Amino acid sequence: MGQKGSSGLFRAVSAFGVVGFVRFLEGYYIVLITKRRKMADIGGHAIYKIEDTNMIYIPNDSVRVTHPDEARYLRIFQNVDLSSNFYFSYSYDLSHSLQYNLTVLRMPLEMLKSETAQTRQESFDIFEDEGLITQGGSG
Repeated sequence: MGQKGSSGLFRAVSAFGVVGFVRFLEGYYIVLITKRRKMADIGGHAIYKIEDTNMIYIPNDSVRVTHPDEARYLRIFQNVDLSSNFYFSYSYDLSHSLQYNLTVLRMPLEMLKSETAQTRQESFDIFEDEGLITQGGSG
């Protein structure tokens, strides 16, 4: 199934991204995006649809402690069709509306700088008492 590298490790799967982690009774699984399809471009940002996923048990199978209900939980979770209406982007925040994202993109640079400066002034600087110069430039 996998390719063996010079280090003795095997490539179990190639993936386009991580959907997340899930834990049942025997341990954790990682859910990977193994097939994607480009659906759109928004402002130069590619939007992909998840076509297929793969679940991999994270601890090695040789240390797996079996539980009688694990297979049932796996079946229930795998009934969630992640290839149906699940989208992602590497560079565009799909969790906000288009209007919000455009507002942030159009915000003048000076306004962003002043908001960053305010945040920096409100934050605690552990090096301030030592007289060390931080990235903000104040000593």
